[in-house]
Amino acid sequence: MARKTHHKHSSGKGYRRLLDALAELDGVHRVATGRVKPRMGSGRPVAQISKLRRTESGLSITINTEGAIVEAYVVTDRPDDVEAAIRARGWGRPSSPGHEPS
Repeated sequence: MARKTHHKHSSGKGYRRLLDALAELDGVHRVATGRVKPRMGSGRPVAQISKLRRTESGLSITINTEGAIVEAYVVTDRPDDVEAAIRARGWGRPSSPGHEPS
């Protein structure tokens, strides 16, 4: 079976596991890492995945790790189902009351 996750050579193990888990969700065709930026300041992230945005090919996500902010892309033809699965597993920030997923 072909791998569905493309890792940058310097990616940390913590978010690699998250990307691999995302790739296993129903409806996900591929997961790719985008920009990795150092994270300044201290404090714990509110959620592993702090932002979920719709794109033409699926979802663009922002992952918070201890030392970096990672942009990644989830290629899917079922973004609603994938977004719901992410939130159900506690990986994403819960939706605000009265806020419909965009």
